[in-house]
Amino acid sequence: MLKTTNIAPGVRLVCIKTDKYKTLEMKVSMALPLDENASANALMVKLLRRSCKAYPDFTSMNRRLSELYGSHLYSDISKLGDAQVLSISGGCLDDKFALDGESIISEFMSLFCEVIFNPNIKSNSFGTDNLAVEKRMLVQEVLEELDDKRTYAFRKCIEHMCENEPFGKPRAGTIEEIENTKMNAVYAAWKNVLSTAIIQITVVGNVTAKKVETLFKSKFKKIDRQPCEINTVFLKKPQRFARHEEKMVANQGKLVIGYRTGMENKDDSLFAETVMINIFGGGTYSKLFTNIREKMSLAYYCSATLIAGKGIAVVQSGIDTDKEKAVSAGIINQLNEIRSGKFDDELIAAAKKSIREGYTYNSAYAYCSYYSNRILDEEILTPEDMIKGIDAVTKEEICEAAKKMVLDKIFMLSADSGEGASE
Repeated sequence: MLKTTNIAPGVRLVCIKTDKYKTLEMKVSMALPLDENASANALMVKLLRRSCKAYPDFTSMNRRLSELYGSHLYSDISKLGDAQVLSISGGCLDDKFALDGESIISEFMSLFCEVIFNPNIKSNSFGTDNLAVEKRMLVQEVLEELDDKRTYAFRKCIEHMCENEPFGKPRAGTIEEIENTKMNAVYAAWKNVLSTAIIQITVVGNVTAKKVETLFKSKFKKIDRQPCEINTVFLKKPQRFARHEEKMVANQGKLVIGYRTGMENKDDSLFAETVMINIFGGGTYSKLFTNIREKMSLAYYCSATLIAGKGIAVVQSGIDTDKEKAVSAGIINQLNEIRSGKFDDELIAAAKKSIREGYTYNSAYAYCSYYSNRILDEEILTPEDMIKGIDAVTKEEICEAAKKMVLDKIFMLSADSGEGASE
């Protein structure tokens, strides 16, 4: 049963009490404007995961988690619209599997709170050695992402599309910003996130909302909360079209095409946009896959993704570099066919079925992830609400959604064959 409660200014608890699963999953998501503090925020949430006052180092923290029947904690940094979302997540075994009536859930949630509200800080410092370790690990994480050419091309297209918008910034800042972040900035980030971030506590498992609420309310009572405002920029049309190209040693080129969907906010025509993008490039039944990849043999892969929180759609394809013009023309032609209604009810049914399956969850972790991603939503739609909205979409609405799509940027990562070439 879903229950939402506001437990402090800008702090919402979302609790789904259920005894269906063997585990309890919990996530505290903290949203802030994506700005020049991104690296300090990212390093801060990584450091929080390492330890707390009661368990002051990485080893003792992990030992305590092992004692709690193999419980786990991890941190994450993501973008949601023009917000940076910092998360501490974790899970533990349900109490009914404990020996001697031990309350694993209570002990785990108490530890979770200690990590966030009582970190191992001395003289406003998380420890210089700890910061150095997290800097190296975060830089390595960024480098690994950049080494993936598909990810690199996608992010470069977004960067060009949103060069004057927060969404164009990396989720954890640049490598240079990470390396230059000072301890005082990380400490300030921790104080700032507790007092100004929009926060959602998401819990899925065999625990009452009242129990979670009581625990976190006692912590937030001590904090002067002044929640920030996050206003994501939605552009119905691009400021100007442009094509950008880079060359990289690779066996395969990466063509990324970015569109503005015409959405004025994340809920504007959401269901129609979702179905339309799925028909366009969402699966093996989609127009891009069946035509660009299969019938025309122009691409190794070709798919489309909707970023509803920003009102953007992105087409990604792996191609031979000399086929860029043919692939681009083919992609545009497939979108035009959707605009003019050149698709049948069978394709609509396949798209809706695929989307429905995407909203069918069979684990506490999956449900927790779904609801935590609703952190900026004033009204939380359940997976069942989403399915109903998808099922109600008509062919006419799909055509209208396609007509609102406006080409914004093209990014071409051209393959330059050479020693060490890869995908």
